[in-house]
Amino acid sequence: MSILQTPRIHFKGQISWDPIVTNNYKRFYDENTSQTVMTPTETMQQFRQSAIESVKTGAGGGNWNPHGTHRVQFFNTAVSSVDLGKGPVTTDKLVGAPAKLSAMLIDLEPYGACTSQLFFDGISFGIDGGCRVAAPCNQRFTARYINFQRNAQGIIAGVASVNWQTSFSKHGLQIDVHKSDALAALHHALQDSDAQGIVVSFNAYCTVYFDDPSLATAGASATTAQFQALRDKLTKGGFQPNPARSQVVGTIGVWRKDEPMHEPGDRALLPVDNDKAFVAAAHARQGKGIMTVDLSNSVSETGMDLTKQDLGALQLFLTGKTDPIASIDYAKYDRKAYEAGAGIVTFDISKVNPVDIEKGQLELHSSKYGLLLQETVLRLIPHTPNLYLDQGPAGNVKFTLYSRGKPLHQVSDVTLFQLSASGGQVTGTQNLKTDAQGVLNVTASATKGTVYAYLPVPSKSAPPPTQGLDTQTNTYAYVRVRQADSNIAAMAPTWDNVYKYVLINWNAMAPCMDNWLDLANPAQVHQYASILRRLTAPAAFETYLFMPVTRDMTAGQRSLLYKFLDKPLTALTAAEQADLAEKAPAMALKAAQVTEAADTEEAALPHFAQLSRSLRNPNNE
Repeated sequence: MSILQTPRIHFKGQISWDPIVTNNYKRFYDENTSQTVMTPTETMQQFRQSAIESVKTGAGGGNWNPHGTHRVQFFNTAVSSVDLGKGPVTTDKLVGAPAKLSAMLIDLEPYGACTSQLFFDGISFGIDGGCRVAAPCNQRFTARYINFQRNAQGIIAGVASVNWQTSFSKHGLQIDVHKSDALAALHHALQDSDAQGIVVSFNAYCTVYFDDPSLATAGASATTAQFQALRDKLTKGGFQPNPARSQVVGTIGVWRKDEPMHEPGDRALLPVDNDKAFVAAAHARQGKGIMTVDLSNSVSETGMDLTKQDLGALQLFLTGKTDPIASIDYAKYDRKAYEAGAGIVTFDISKVNPVDIEKGQLELHSSKYGLLLQETVLRLIPHTPNLYLDQGPAGNVKFTLYSRGKPLHQVSDVTLFQLSASGGQVTGTQNLKTDAQGVLNVTASATKGTVYAYLPVPSKSAPPPTQGLDTQTNTYAYVRVRQADSNIAAMAPTWDNVYKYVLINWNAMAPCMDNWLDLANPAQVHQYASILRRLTAPAAFETYLFMPVTRDMTAGQRSLLYKFLDKPLTALTAAEQADLAEKAPAMALKAAQVTEAADTEEAALPHFAQLSRSLRNPNNE
């Protein structure tokens, strides 16, 4: 990834996370059927109350945010430095400019932690009318290389960190240089023939829950008290979201030809067994006389004050050699350096034959604790890390083979393991070959609703992973197949059917919907038919506003919903007409009838806040 080349732009700050986590539990959600788990007699309100009752610590609990919205925001995040080849500096005109990202955090496989992704419409660094770089979304952000040992202190996922990455093509990319040397250098670098656009990568770490950093060290009783306080607030009523927040450091660089969009493709230095110290995976890129290494996800903090673990001198070795080829001291990777350069460090290798390094196998050592990381030469990186399919024809998953950070264009043996949704069990094994371009094509079955993973190993008849999927050492792709629900598609488009088999799923799971649309109100649902069709259309799948936000509506559910939305009010049954008259304000009914009669073009997608206000106050009082 070209964040390991200059020019690069660094940013730091915080990010908020507000997911609904009720669907993380099998007793509330079935990820194979994409259905909220409700008994035949259970009502939406009873389900919501059960979710509130699960807000507790201990076995079977842990639901820390039943009223989430899935929204993610950068906050207090800004450009912190730029590097034009001589190390991070803070004098550029872009430094201090705000970083803006609004996204939706969605897990393809909600029971686990390996498939998180951020759906968004665009990102920007800077301000309108000033120096700025901004781009529309080309591909969602993907989480990779989760480090579950980042911090010894923390609750829930507070001990972990993760790298997020995506890339943006030149098309739509806007760079307003003004007086920023960094943006001028970035604009110039994008004229290179192999420059495809920009890459944005950031590391999220030190996550705080209940807005209380002290919980990391306060003990179980303090955490239990916070869960109880949240449960009490939820029980009293009202909308009670409970977002978490993390520290963030990140980097913007040039995205070059043959580089993956969503995860690093550089030389991969992976953890080895070391009972004295753990350092998470890193990636390295060789330049002229230098080796640049991304340690943004690697070195742990010792506590909530974010002090970095002192590993002594970090040394680069070539496997089989007794002397290091380069080293850096603690001051180059301590907290100050980490935040200044977003964890990117540079080793001086000018005195070593570059060919030896190009052909060798890299290692990272600690002067205190010995070997920490060793390069894995061959890596198979997926083109689409999280693939959604509808039940029916098979899909296609592709991997490209990389050798020491570069595509390897040759036919090679691959052992492909298919894993269970949890990543813990091998459910199938295939011996395959890449094509002459080093691309592995895999036929992904879509015969039933299910979730599974592919883990490729670049060798023939490789032994299965005994510990399952390891986010630090394995590359992988997940597939989610949404079942067809053809029986639901064939149902009569009555309100009872639409609510029972479609809308109740998200009405029960997502109380946040009450803030802008009552999914149990047929008048409101029918009134906003045009908007709902656009928000739920498959063509809008990658957008920030897509509904349902969890991306789990089946084709059968969508078909039944659309037939109801297409049905004119006058075609409703007498019972449905009575239900509408009882539930809908007169003005809402009138508006729905006018909309139905008018032959107008589809309206543009509304702003959430405007839509919310219009639904809460239909009489505009």
